[in-house]
Amino acid sequence: MGNAASNESHYDKAYASSNLIKALFKLHLSYDQLSKTRRNLTAINNILKTPSPLSILDYGFGHGTFLYRVPRIHEVSGCELSSQAIRNIGRLFKILRRDIALFRQEEFLLPVYQKKYDLIYCSHVLEHVEGDRDLLTAFHNNLCEHGRLLLNVPINEVWRDPKHVREYCSVSTQQQLESAGFVIESAIEADRWTAYILDKEYVSRSLPRPLIRVLRLFLAPLSISLLDGLERMLPDKYRFQQLIVVARKS
Repeated sequence: MGNAASNESHYDKAYASSNLIKALFKLHLSYDQLSKTRRNLTAINNILKTPSPLSILDYGFGHGTFLYRVPRIHEVSGCELSSQAIRNIGRLFKILRRDIALFRQEEFLLPVYQKKYDLIYCSHVLEHVEGDRDLLTAFHNNLCEHGRLLLNVPINEVWRDPKHVREYCSVSTQQQLESAGFVIESAIEADRWTAYILDKEYVSRSLPRPLIRVLRLFLAPLSISLLDGLERMLPDKYRFQQLIVVARKS
C-alpha cells in the first residue's frame, strides 16, 4: 500500500477502538459502509444467486459488511492489512456463527499462493495501493477460469483522502483492468449523496457535524432505488463518487 507500515498502523489504531456495539452498527447502520456494499451486491446479484457454492475472497474486508451479507451457501474468505481488523471480525463472526477464513493480505500476494477463487471482491482498496497494476495481476492469477472481479473505486473525489495514492476515472480503470487480462462485463457510476456529505463535512463545512451524522443515519437504511430518487434533489455539481466494475478473467 501507499506506505504499508504507516497504513497498517493507521488502520490498527482505527479498528482498535471497535467493540461489539460499534461492529454491529457498522454492519447495519453505517451509511459509509452500506452505500458501497449494497451497490456492490446489486452489481453481482446474479452471480451470488447461483445454486452452486462459489469460492469468494473479500480483499480488504474492513468492517466485514460484505462478508456478513454473502449467502451462506458460498465458501467465503477475507484478507486484510490490519491484524486488528482480522481479530475484530474473527470475534464478531464467531458470535454470529459465520464460518469465514481470515488471513493477512501479504499471504495472498506470495508467489506460492495456490488458492483459486470464483469471485474476488475489492471495494475502495485499490486507491490505497502503490502497485495497483501488480494487484490486479494477482487478482487475475488467483481467479478460476472465467472467474470474476468486483472492483469499486472512488471517482470525482470531492475531498481527497490523504491515504489515497492516485485518482481514478472510468476510462483509466477499465484500461487498467483490460491490460491485466480482464474483460469488462459492466461498469456503473453511482452515489451522489457521498459527494454532498463530504462537501458539507470537509470542504464547505456548511453543515454542523451533528446534523451530518443525522443525515448519514437517515440515509443508511434506505434502498438504492429510494436513494437514487432522492439524489434528484441535489445540485448538479455533486457528481457520482463510486465506479463499480464487474470484470471477467479472459
